[in-house]
Amino acid sequence: MNSYITSIIAAGLFILIAAVISNAIKFEGGANPKDPGKRKMWFWVMAILNPVLFYVLSAFVLAPNPENDQMVYDDYMASLPIAAGIGFVVYIVLGFVLSKVFKNGKLGNWF
Repeated sequence: MNSYITSIIAAGLFILIAAVISNAIKFEGGANPKDPGKRKMWFWVMAILNPVLFYVLSAFVLAPNPENDQMVYDDYMASLPIAAGIGFVVYIVLGFVLSKVFKNGKLGNWF
């Protein structure tokens, strides 16, 4: 259960980082501005980094000690791929909702 909550928190942090990066990218003028593509690229880069970094951090830093209780460790490690997938889905859903809410702003370029 702890890994699922941590995954959702990580997704929230990564969506916040993606929003900060998107707002830091300046609007470009002209006929073919490249700034919407940059914002979309950073959103998807963060979407990929979210489950990967969550999994690595959870597996090597937050995992319980297997010497204390092997069964708890095995259950925790078995839940990590599912939690990473849930975090990815939460990230995509939050990104989609934010892009529709702020469709005329910088976050509207994510989708």
